[in-house]
Amino acid sequence: MARICFVLVAGLDRALIEKTPGLTTLAGMQQHAAAYRPTFPAVTCTAQATLTTGATAGEHGIICNGLYTHGRAAMWEHLDLANHGEFRKQVTFWEQSNSLLERPRFWEGMNKKVAMLFWQNAMRGAADVVVTPKPEHGADGKTLTACWSSPTDLYSRLVEKLGPFPLMNYWSPMAGLPSSQWIVKCAEYVWEAEMPDLQLVYVPQLDFNLLRKGPEDAAVVKDLQDVDALLAGLAERVRADSGVFVVAGDYGMNAVSRYVMPNLALRQAGLLKTKLDEAGKMVVDYEESEAFVMVDHQVGHVYVCAGCEDAVVAVLERLPGVGQVLRRKEILDNPRAGDLVLLAATDAWLTHDWWKSDDEKPRWQFGVDIHSKPGFDTRELFFDPVRKCIAQDAGLVKGSHGLVDDAGRWPMLMSDVTLPDGEIQATDVAEWLKGLLAN
Repeated sequence: MARICFVLVAGLDRALIEKTPGLTTLAGMQQHAAAYRPTFPAVTCTAQATLTTGATAGEHGIICNGLYTHGRAAMWEHLDLANHGEFRKQVTFWEQSNSLLERPRFWEGMNKKVAMLFWQNAMRGAADVVVTPKPEHGADGKTLTACWSSPTDLYSRLVEKLGPFPLMNYWSPMAGLPSSQWIVKCAEYVWEAEMPDLQLVYVPQLDFNLLRKGPEDAAVVKDLQDVDALLAGLAERVRADSGVFVVAGDYGMNAVSRYVMPNLALRQAGLLKTKLDEAGKMVVDYEESEAFVMVDHQVGHVYVCAGCEDAVVAVLERLPGVGQVLRRKEILDNPRAGDLVLLAATDAWLTHDWWKSDDEKPRWQFGVDIHSKPGFDTRELFFDPVRKCIAQDAGLVKGSHGLVDDAGRWPMLMSDVTLPDGEIQATDVAEWLKGLLAN
């Protein structure tokens, strides 16, 4: 039986491969390469859950990178309430528990050793070997540890060999190559030291400038060349052990030139209610609101009180930059999903903002604070040097994702061995990998 190393490169799509010269590692895999239809919504957590279960978002329940948890106490036992608990009981992003998945991983019952490196929803029961970012901070605010691992001593071994994981290079205005370099070195170590039958590795490097600058910027071509070079050593190590090396993207990036603020529109229409926090700043009153949108890049889950659907649709459909407003059953039939699902136009992204001015914003809006914000905030990649905080101008963002309509921007699947026949769906990948793992 061949061991498998499956590397998921954020944002690796057909268009980017076709326009990037000088590739070696990926160019050598062109014999077995194809674009595949991504899952919907085409965002990180949903894509990873589909690739490891073979199920759609409606089936596995990871409906985006976040969850609307207000009034849904049955979900709270799966959340990390020890950190940012007040916010997580309302809306929570980047939860790590494997128990949130409503379908099994494809390797369950196969008696194979599996490693998940920097994949989401990997904690406690997903795999035998796990390394995932989960910063713990001391009372002084300093980071005590950047990652959680199983076995528990694995991260300390990695720190001894590689130094601490560079968390600030994983997500912040400083996000860049050092985080991916560390992850790939981690993958090389785990491949040899832990000997997994299946190793899943997430490499984020392409994502940063795709979001900051857009998919047509020259910086993204350089990023892919860097990733290609970075993967060479891992690929060589896997093949030297007669392993199978696989590289895939999770989604394609769309160029955006505008943004939409659906929660501000709902507030102005009297459908979203606010209250003041302890600092006198404006936060959502989830209890009193008739509607709220949990946004994630180009997709928004709209939670609506009974009887208010038509009024909410009327407000959202007339916003410039909105593509469609659909009923849940039309697109993503899972009770965790919004009563309505809002799709941005291809050239627009959605922000969570409900404020009319910066003076109304809570302190957390000005920092990298992924567990306090009730939506994905791409502006966390930008620093305002004048105000010395995270930039607040949503117009800075030039790339976004979540939609699946443009086949030219479908993610790539590349392998040392033959791919499935015909048009490949995201839901097909798990069964294909399972077959490789069983042989």
